[in-house]
Amino acid sequence: MSTHSLSRREIVALVVVVAVFAGWLLMPVIRQPQEYHAFADQRAFLGIPHAADVLSNFALVAAGLFGLWRTRRTSRPLLPITRASLVVSFAGMVLSGFGSIWYHLSPTDVTLVWDRLPMTIAFAGVYGAMFAERISARAGFAILLVALIVGPASVAHWAVSGNLSLYLVVQFGLVAGVLLLLVVTRGGPDALPWGMLLFWYVIAKVAETADASLWNATGGVVAGHMVKHVAAAIGGFAVALALRPGRGSPHGAPARQAPGMSREPAPRLVRRRR
Repeated sequence: MSTHSLSRREIVALVVVVAVFAGWLLMPVIRQPQEYHAFADQRAFLGIPHAADVLSNFALVAAGLFGLWRTRRTSRPLLPITRASLVVSFAGMVLSGFGSIWYHLSPTDVTLVWDRLPMTIAFAGVYGAMFAERISARAGFAILLVALIVGPASVAHWAVSGNLSLYLVVQFGLVAGVLLLLVVTRGGPDALPWGMLLFWYVIAKVAETADASLWNATGGVVAGHMVKHVAAAIGGFAVALALRPGRGSPHGAPARQAPGMSREPAPRLVRRRR
């Protein structure tokens, strides 16, 4: 496909994505700090170690399952690639919840792989849906495919080499790129609450960074990492709630047409007089 066949928005998206990954080539080697695994809340409950960080992941599992149900039954006329991307994202949330449970039971670099791997799947679905809705259906398909390949590969690259830089690009670099695209490609009102999702993502990352600070500020009641899980789940619920369930068919409304496609009128049936 030549650049002459790309729309202006597709060219902008392509430039942003290429720039994000080109930036990775200039990044130094980044190692996983081992103090990351030393979470503030070490309390156990009913024999479950790090209980708050473990059990709070069920909120993310619930958000993913709810989102899968709403995606199946929504009456919103979604593009097929948008619907597929949402399924990928919500399925990634469910897997992320269980992967994070496994990690927090025994936090190490080895178990962290199973926390981060499904997160890249959830992000890939979000990128695909955003690009499909804001840019074009083929842009959504392209970024979904790229993210589903590069995302898990970035986790594997870190697990083998110890270099975390590519994973950071996939998560933070692409999120920054998507935020830029949301600003420069704004048209009418969005069908899905991308701004709300990004807001809760930022809250989750701030809470993660302030794990010990929030623990100390609340006198040992709640730590930031648990808040991170809940905030991420709220973001998932926000998107799921925007998918109104249909009243008719249990499988929701027919797919929305891609931009530039016209609907041919149905042929009229003429009854012949005898």
